[in-house]
Amino acid sequence: MMNELIRVTKDNDGKSVVSGRDLHEFLEVNEKYTQWFNRMVEYGFTENVDFISFSEKTEKLGGRPRTDHALTLDMAKEISMIQRTEKGKQARQYFIEVEKAYKEQQVTPFKLPQNYHEALLQLAEQVEINEANQPKVDYYDEFLSNKGLITTTLIAKQYGMSAVELNKFLHAKGVIYKESGKKAWVLYANYAGLGLADYEEFAPNERTIRKTLKWTAKGERFIRDLLAEEGIKTNTQLAEEVALSEIEYDGPYFSASEIAWQLRLPNEWVKIIGELANREHLKPIFNDQNIFCRKTFDEYGRLRWEYTKYGARKIEAAINEELSKNVG
Repeated sequence: MMNELIRVTKDNDGKSVVSGRDLHEFLEVNEKYTQWFNRMVEYGFTENVDFISFSEKTEKLGGRPRTDHALTLDMAKEISMIQRTEKGKQARQYFIEVEKAYKEQQVTPFKLPQNYHEALLQLAEQVEINEANQPKVDYYDEFLSNKGLITTTLIAKQYGMSAVELNKFLHAKGVIYKESGKKAWVLYANYAGLGLADYEEFAPNERTIRKTLKWTAKGERFIRDLLAEEGIKTNTQLAEEVALSEIEYDGPYFSASEIAWQLRLPNEWVKIIGELANREHLKPIFNDQNIFCRKTFDEYGRLRWEYTKYGARKIEAAINEELSKNVG
């Protein structure tokens, strides 16, 4: 049984929540709770969505009420990660395990349809589920059937491209080429020994043996990085951006220095944050703002970029990726 590091309870809607004061105490934050919590909220959390406020009486204050907050597990995880301490890592992992244990308990019993109408509804729901899961099924079926190797077609499909288009892109990048008189793509010598790909042989007839270039998991990540450098995004990323673009943002904005301060990073990270924003293609090109970032000017007329909570979260994820590379 998992040890209870921080008490997790249920709100009126049955959702798992955590006391802000309990989390503050576990994280061993030196700052006063109210000041600390207000600073955390400025990072982009919304009342009545990510947390709710309530009053409680405590003997320490002579029975006088004090303010506490019920945080969703998602907010508790993010706040834990922001601390960048060992206690923060421990709390975040604990909340992940709590979520996992809760989901494993949510087993919906199968109900037999009682009439023809219910049977049709049940069939329709199952078809919808199967269609939603099919891309994942296709991916893992092909991944396993190829002994850990991934086809160019499968990688390309995630970007709305054909294998021909992706091969042309990789050829233009100097990664692969075709040997004279042969149809198969092969890696250039400077990429051949990096564990990016391998070749599978097959015989369409008894006299001909062909080999096909297929990618390892490391190779797939390598291709994704190349595509990202060119601003080419997956179908999922594009869909997310379309959804976000329909949101009329009226929340807070954060400068690079404010993001660095929130994450307890030294001043040299302010410049790095700008570089990461460029790498993640967060800045608008044809106008002054988008859902991630806006162009503005300081009091001296100098150009400055400010980020929405969506942009700040993407930058935080990129920072954590960079820090994990350094740790590794």
